[in-house]
Amino acid sequence: MDPVSMIFAFALKNPQATSSAIENYNAPGQVQTARLQQSVADFAMQAVNCYHKSARFRGVEVLGSPWREQYKFGAEQSVVLRISLSGMTGTPYQMVVAAMAKERSYRAFVLNENTLVPYNKNCALESWTSAEVSE
Repeated sequence: MDPVSMIFAFALKNPQATSSAIENYNAPGQVQTARLQQSVADFAMQAVNCYHKSARFRGVEVLGSPWREQYKFGAEQSVVLRISLSGMTGTPYQMVVAAMAKERSYRAFVLNENTLVPYNKNCALESWTSAEVSE
């Protein structure tokens, strides 16, 4: 039996497990807001955790700054990042994200990605998220 058929058969026999898996997918990973302002890599790690909580961060590359569309979001600063990540099977993927800042708030906008599972649109970084001030 092929893997898709096995998953489908399991879903039909276990509707509660399927419902739980969907609910778990819809819950984004937690964002550690204090880490958003530490470095580009820390921001990228938080973005991966939030958008694809089961993925692993592998690296980040700055593609350019500022992002020409930042004004649409009211951002004061922005940078476009290519984030490398791997899925649960170890398959490599990439996301291109506009990371934006204004005052002590941050947000992201996914420009492109090649993952099989779409990014979680419930991620806290889809809206302005205030960074915690650590004293």
